[in-house]
Amino acid sequence: MLLGVSVMLDFPQVAFETAELAIENMTCASCPITVRKAIERVPGVRSVDVDFETKIATVEYDPALTSPSDIAAAPTGNGYPATIVES
Repeated sequence: MLLGVSVMLDFPQVAFETAELAIENMTCASCPITVRKAIERVPGVRSVDVDFETKIATVEYDPALTSPSDIAAAPTGNGYPATIVES
């Protein structure tokens, strides 16, 4: 005989934050791909959108795992200096 057991697991909700980074040295259409790949390798980054025309990267990230300054360092190491856009 089986007894019905209901278990509720309490998983913490991740509160993602968004940061905008101004990216330098993007001169061609393939530059945003390199920038995006560098940022995606940062643990805690959920999504990245790099706009070539505005030279802005919009990043959604988990603040428990990374920070905007850590994210900005990723493309900087690949020749694309990034600075945090203050809102």
